[in-house]
Amino acid sequence: MPGQPCLNTRPLTLGAVPSPPWAEGTGRGASCHPHSLPIDPCPPMAGPNQTVVTDFLLVGFPSCRALSLLLFLLALPIVLLGLAGNLGLVVLIRAERSLHTPMYYFLSHLALLDLCSCCAVGPVMLWGLLASWAALPGPVCALQMFLFTTAGDAECCLLAAMACDRYAAICRPLHYQAAVSPRLCRGLVLGSYAAGAASAAVHSSLAFHLPFCRSHTLDHFFCIIPSVLELACADTSLNQALLLAICGAIQSVTLLAILATYGLILGAVGRAGLCRAASTCGSHVAAVAVLYGTLIFMYLRPEGSYAAQADKMAAAFYTVVIPTLNPAIYSLRNADVKGALARRLMGGRRIWGG
Repeated sequence: MPGQPCLNTRPLTLGAVPSPPWAEGTGRGASCHPHSLPIDPCPPMAGPNQTVVTDFLLVGFPSCRALSLLLFLLALPIVLLGLAGNLGLVVLIRAERSLHTPMYYFLSHLALLDLCSCCAVGPVMLWGLLASWAALPGPVCALQMFLFTTAGDAECCLLAAMACDRYAAICRPLHYQAAVSPRLCRGLVLGSYAAGAASAAVHSSLAFHLPFCRSHTLDHFFCIIPSVLELACADTSLNQALLLAICGAIQSVTLLAILATYGLILGAVGRAGLCRAASTCGSHVAAVAVLYGTLIFMYLRPEGSYAAQADKMAAAFYTVVIPTLNPAIYSLRNADVKGALARRLMGGRRIWGG
């Protein structure tokens, strides 16, 4: 009927609810897959009678209860390791004077960004795996999108700054302290945060100014930009174009800067210094390859090429696995970090064979 409000637009909060909203009155339990049930769309309505969904139901979790619990048991230690590893790395670098160098200054902020991404997505994902669904108010969904996007774009800029730092350390060792000054380091880090926050502000503000009157169910485990745009009942071509332009520019420019920097490093060291350069930059190259490969797959594709399950797997890898891998990539194979950790925890005794 004209003017009839959309169904299921009552306020939803993240909390202990015995069964999800789609199971009410149907005799279905929380393990029922939400996509097996019809969703009543509400067509776009102009004027004051248009109903806008302000709360989002995340249903991108397995329909099988046993599989959800298995994934929860797998994800929980990974999330906890990511939180503990990144937080521990930040504290160690700030506390240990021997690590007060530009490389570890950048690394501490990389760990902060991974910590931000993990905190923004991890708790909601874990709750959803336990309950088979999760509900977020609109402002919380927007904040989650902002934090996740800020961390992703800022991390790209920070990795480019770290590549330039490696170039100065390898190719200009005698002028390294003067070239990479504390003031320059602070400027590069602040610029990375500013670029990430500006990109996130554009995408999240434009996305949540759209009318979401078709449905409030989001087929994902967090408020990722493409999936939120699919719920809008207005034209999203501007959002899609800005997503491709801004994120594409940040990822492309920083990736080209990293590749150019490593090209200069290889040209400067030649064959004789290749092994030394590989040992110095190997961790950074691995982190760059994993991050950029995942981001390009998630965002830099045509609008019609998104596949729900593949996108969810890529997003889970980015938000859970990469933040856990980065501390291991950068620290466990690093003699300076292992030595600092030994001095703090074991009174200077050797650990891990370091």
